[in-house]
Amino acid sequence: MKAAPGLPGSSSLLTQGGFDRVFIGVDWGTSNGRFLLIDEGKILQERSAPGIKQLGSAEAIENTCFEMAGPWLAENPALKIVMAGMVGSNIGWQAAPYAMTPACAGSMASKAVRFTVRGIDCIILPGVETIGGSGLPDVMRGEETQIFGAMGNESGLVCLPGTHTKWALVDNGIIMRFHTAMTGELMDIIGRNSILLNPARAPQALPDASFLDAVTTARDNVAGLEVLLFTVRSRQIAGTLSNEEAEACLAGLCIGADIRSALLSYQDINMVRIIGSPSLAALYAAALDCFGVASQVIDGQKAVADGLSIARKMLTI
Repeated sequence: MKAAPGLPGSSSLLTQGGFDRVFIGVDWGTSNGRFLLIDEGKILQERSAPGIKQLGSAEAIENTCFEMAGPWLAENPALKIVMAGMVGSNIGWQAAPYAMTPACAGSMASKAVRFTVRGIDCIILPGVETIGGSGLPDVMRGEETQIFGAMGNESGLVCLPGTHTKWALVDNGIIMRFHTAMTGELMDIIGRNSILLNPARAPQALPDASFLDAVTTARDNVAGLEVLLFTVRSRQIAGTLSNEEAEACLAGLCIGADIRSALLSYQDINMVRIIGSPSLAALYAAALDCFGVASQVIDGQKAVADGLSIARKMLTI
């Protein structure tokens, strides 16, 4: 368990006037979960948990929740638990509905699911649903909390890179529309299960020359990703791409194609806010630079804490 120096006891929280602000915030996705002890956006302590998919049942999710939050609740049983992400999906703990776009932080709070377990008040925030530019539905769970935390009342295009990368258009803090690109999962599946990388592996990359060259190829080539991907193999056979460079090339093609699609979907964009882990955000920032688009990297964990804190205030619990 990571912690700030010392866990504030309930008496100290009351003395400092912070008791009503402190709560347990949970960002619980498919692959992993993060339990945060939060004081108005400030993370006091954090713990990591298995993802929803790994747990497999509502009973296992409940047990894990109280295992993670137990030390904090033992010190202060009055703490509330506010959760976002796949914990509210049909494979989660309790199903929370979707709010349709345009969606603001207030609409999240109004559709939140409240319940009491083991004497503790729990809340699961809803996801967001949209009809994308393709005319087809799209959904997100958890990313909206980061968007609200990072954007406040600002406007612009937001990218949340990951297994399922989200691109969202925000206007004065309101999510207007978004789409999902399976970029991270695509790279993982192709790297592990195709003939492109030898040995087969999930590609890892740095924003180096090989990566940027592949981004430029995806940017400038009229061919689609389904055509460009095979060049990772053909260039190795031709001797113009080494095995080591192939990994960066695969990542660059996938991320470059992702960005090209996004910039076609949301036109006249000259700056993108990237919310995520530093390493992945650096790849997207470097790739966006190849497209002549500036970027601002925002720490994903801070965005989660701020977003959950906004929800906590609107829930008035």
